[in-house]
Amino acid sequence: MIKKNPETYRELMAVKNVLEIAKYYNVSQEFIDKAYDFLMESNTNTIKFTTNSVSFLENGNLKTSYEVSLLAQKVIDGLVLSALTLSIIPHYTPSSGGGGGGSSSNNNNNNNNNNNNNH
Repeated sequence: MIKKNPETYRELMAVKNVLEIAKYYNVSQEFIDKAYDFLMESNTNTIKFTTNSVSFLENGNLKTSYEVSLLAQKVIDGLVLSALTLSIIPHYTPSSGGGGGGSSSNNNNNNNNNNNNNH
């Protein structure tokens, strides 16, 4: 748990957002505190997680990065958070379904062309 008592809405949301990290990633309490402090430094600071790394971004520029690991594989592909927002990137699994869908319209076009040629 964050050791600071939030006094503003921004601080409260930052606490809520950084605690979400621990639901998905294997991180220490020290890391959670560091993430909170980083988000409080500036309104433009964001933290971006992938499946195996985290980047601390200051005005969109990389400040520092770390390796991390997901608690459960194939649950999410990442997180992006600021003090006020949290976006969870769901895991994407491509479907194996093919599309054979245009064949009937092609047959209809061929039939129409054949009928036109016969007249």
